[in-house]
Amino acid sequence: MTTMLAAVLAYNPLLIYNTGFQLSVAAVFGILLLRKPLRSLVEGALLRPFKKPEPVSNLLSASLAAQIATAPIVAASFDEVSVIGALTNLIAVPLSGPILTLGLLGAVLGNVAPVLAYPLNSSNGFLVTVLEWVALVASAFPFAAARTPGITPLLVGLFYLGCLPAAISEVAFPRDRWPLWAAFLLLWSMLWLALVGVGGV
Repeated sequence: MTTMLAAVLAYNPLLIYNTGFQLSVAAVFGILLLRKPLRSLVEGALLRPFKKPEPVSNLLSASLAAQIATAPIVAASFDEVSVIGALTNLIAVPLSGPILTLGLLGAVLGNVAPVLAYPLNSSNGFLVTVLEWVALVASAFPFAAARTPGITPLLVGLFYLGCLPAAISEVAFPRDRWPLWAAFLLLWSMLWLALVGVGGV
């Protein structure tokens, strides 16, 4: 991953200033470094009563990891961070795969035989409508997003510094300590968002 990142930046160093590129890199590193400790916390705390929590815990922990890792970039770039996004992703992520697949198939068939693309596009339209409805309903909840104006690079660096123990927990700490550092990560993320939100009021 780091080799590919270095190669991409060597080809186009200005990408480092691109918000989309920053979000993609942060999300990937977040999933790589934070997913396992978060999964241990999710399985040990939220999903302990269930017999086979792996699919849900994998989805929830990956969603949390990506959202936490991208939070300061989103906060600095858009002056707002979704608080409810990790939960809505439990619906959005499973829907995005079929939406993408049906969209690609519809595009291919549309160029060959347009009549065959209609059923695919209709099905895809339904899934997109469901996804849009989920986003609208979730955004209407109180405290669905936190306002974060005026984020400085120093605050972004401070956030990632607080994430470091959880990020290195897989190699630095025993497995039974992973949930502890994952809990600290969630607490730190909420505290940071509260502090920058209050500071921007």
